[in-house]
Amino acid sequence: MSSKKYRPKIQETIQPNLIPMVDIMFLMLLFFMLGADMSQRETENLILPQADKVQENPKEKAAGEIVTVVNLFHKPTGDGFVCPAQKTGLCRDVEHHVIVIRGQEYSFDTFPAQIKAEADESLEPDKDPEAGKQLSARKVTIRADRTAPFGLVQKIIEACGVAGIYKIEVGAARPPEG
Repeated sequence: MSSKKYRPKIQETIQPNLIPMVDIMFLMLLFFMLGADMSQRETENLILPQADKVQENPKEKAAGEIVTVVNLFHKPTGDGFVCPAQKTGLCRDVEHHVIVIRGQEYSFDTFPAQIKAEADESLEPDKDPEAGKQLSARKVTIRADRTAPFGLVQKIIEACGVAGIYKIEVGAARPPEG
């Protein structure tokens, strides 16, 4: 027997195994993508008008309640669109205001057809067939920018009434305390 003990050779090139780290990164990416809020938002960033009496929005919808959020605001300046009256915040031109439902823009000409289609999706059962008009169970929340003329809000309310929607709310902001 030899008096020398066996010694392993020293490796000069050590390379880390990156495959498990790449697997973990893909799993984290998948987790964050699935966990992120990818749905379209129903609300736009608006400055709502202030009201003395504001009822808090309930945190949860009633069972079976279908809500459509209608946003009304002035078109932003850009892409060749300029409104000199917007600087004062008192633009009364109907063509300069836009209605948005779930990220889709509508004009005051196309909005009544859209709201009628949405109202027809949730018709209530005929309680009084002799009344001649079916009502919709849909609820509409109107969020208008504080600079929007109230006449435009009235047109939205009128289109909802013609479509058979009678549950209408108008959004407002609580005034600052003090």
